[in-house]
Amino acid sequence: MNDASMPLNESEFIAFDLETTGLHPVGSQIVEIGAVRFLGDGTVLEHFQQLVDPKCIIPKRVIWIHGITNEMVAGQPVISEVLPRFVDFLGDTSVIMMAHNAGFDLDFLSFAFNRLGQMCPSHPVIDTCTLARHRLSLPDYKLETIGRYLRFIKSEKHRALDDAMLLKDVFLHLIRKQPSINRTDGIFKISPSLSFDLFAAVLDDPPKGYEKLWEAIAEQCPVEIKYVGGSTPCAKRVVTPLGLQSRQIDSANSLVRSRCH
Repeated sequence: MNDASMPLNESEFIAFDLETTGLHPVGSQIVEIGAVRFLGDGTVLEHFQQLVDPKCIIPKRVIWIHGITNEMVAGQPVISEVLPRFVDFLGDTSVIMMAHNAGFDLDFLSFAFNRLGQMCPSHPVIDTCTLARHRLSLPDYKLETIGRYLRFIKSEKHRALDDAMLLKDVFLHLIRKQPSINRTDGIFKISPSLSFDLFAAVLDDPPKGYEKLWEAIAEQCPVEIKYVGGSTPCAKRVVTPLGLQSRQIDSANSLVRSRCH
């Protein structure tokens, strides 16, 4: 990334969005990637849209949200074929990427890149949800809520490219809203740059102290976890772990107790 501040009208951006089979990359898959490349003056340069065969069944409750059916993804390219094309679309690393609640999208993409043994893109990424919280006063900051408030939503679709285009329009409104933001450093002061590498990396070997959890993952046995924070500290819950990501590891490994025999 070029750290030098640039005028927004001369800068290039990519708004992107994913549709998935679930909420977490461990156990869920990407089913669509959509993105739009545009200039800070609003000029659209090109689009990217690709359905992805997740090689698993898309739950009905998820189909109801984004409308992507199992029949639609059957025979589409798999994620290992789509990611290189997406990286080609991203192009130069000076391009600023953006997503709404960016951690969700970065989590899935970083996990997919790491699972395939591929390097993550090094583009800076901003979270437009953070930007919106500083520039608008709304009851919530879901992309749909912002889009309706600004009267940008023209359909009920929740497809990846539709949401990426909506995100572009929202972003342009947010930077033009008075007092306007005219340079890239003004964006990063409000929404600090994120990177793919800050997010999930799949682990191939158990870290010290997590051997029992690794066994539970391999054998698909339920484990009991104990929360150390949040609204219900010390609460216990039984889950069946599907995998382990490096950023999830902390000193609380003694709180995980396997129920495997």
